[in-house]
Amino acid sequence: MKAEVSAAIEDLRKQFPAATLNTRDDGQGGVYLTVEPVALSDRFVPNKTWVGFHIPAQYPYADIYPMFIGGEVRRADGQGFAPPVTVGHAFEGRPALQISRRNSMAQNGKQKVCAKVLKVLDFLERSA
Repeated sequence: MKAEVSAAIEDLRKQFPAATLNTRDDGQGGVYLTVEPVALSDRFVPNKTWVGFHIPAQYPYADIYPMFIGGEVRRADGQGFAPPVTVGHAFEGRPALQISRRNSMAQNGKQKVCAKVLKVLDFLERSA
């Protein structure tokens, strides 16, 4: 695992101190990672889930994309999800919702994995 990827994992541990981080090396210097539990608002049932993603070896000069949350998550109002949140995916063998929020500026500057996770969680609260 590259040093930058390892540092990103440590940043996630600080950002989510009550969570468990599960990692699997990708064999190229990156890692597949899940953070669990992550809190969602009461707009979702359940209101805690996991978030998963791949940190590529090119990090921090690559986007963290796509991201996934537990496939059991539903909107509390009963409405379905609409793109960019899509159902029927899997991440690390677990049923998942895919959240497609690409950062088109990823190649132009350093990315921060914590910032990306927080942006995606904020997007869910505002838009999903």
